Amino acid sequence: MEYLEIFMAVTVKGEKTREHILKASRKIFIKQGFHNTSVSEIISATGVKKGNLYYHFASKEDLGLAVLEDAKEEFFHFLNKSLSGTDPVAKIINSCQAIFNEQKKNNFVDGCLFGNTALEMTDSNPEFASVIQEVFDRWTNKLEILLLEASESKLLNSRISEKLMAKTVVATVEGAIMMSRVSKREKDLFDFLAAIKNLLDH
Repeated sequence: MEYLEIFMAVTVKGEKTREHILKASRKIFIKQGFHNTSVSEIISATGVKKGNLYYHFASKEDLGLAVLEDAKEEFFHFLNKSLSGTDPVAKIINSCQAIFNEQKKNNFVDGCLFGNTALEMTDSNPEFASVIQEVFDRWTNKLEILLLEASESKLLNSRISEKLMAKTVVATVEGAIMMSRVSKREKDLFDFLAAIKNLLDH
């Protein structure tokens, strides 16, 4: 029994250390980018020893992929909560509003980890590209399902397909985040939100 308790304590400690490394590394990756972040900077940011870092992650690339996977799951948890409202169209608009509110809360600094990584890594690293593609595909599919519901309920009347409309919303959100990151203006975000509402005729 004593051995099991020790084993469990060590396991929990290891999981907490891994989680800490992921969260701290995400902050520095989103601020500096993957290529511009050195292993020594990761060690400094996380406060762990080099051996401990490599115990949990075999390489910097392995850590980068784990950070993306962790951020992906966190994003979809956030997205599922934000897709709330009285009808499918309202759910989409509220989710966009929630994403933009997060950018405002962060003072329009750093942008979106997935968008940043797409620009930096997808041409050179297929594994990173695969994770980013999954994020955009899952996000698009969630919106498409809601748009199909809206069409069936006569809440949506559009000449373009629900799939294309869903892709347009995702692209608009990502573009809005990028532009507001440059301008630091709240107006840019909410101009795009108005455009999304017009697209959905809401």
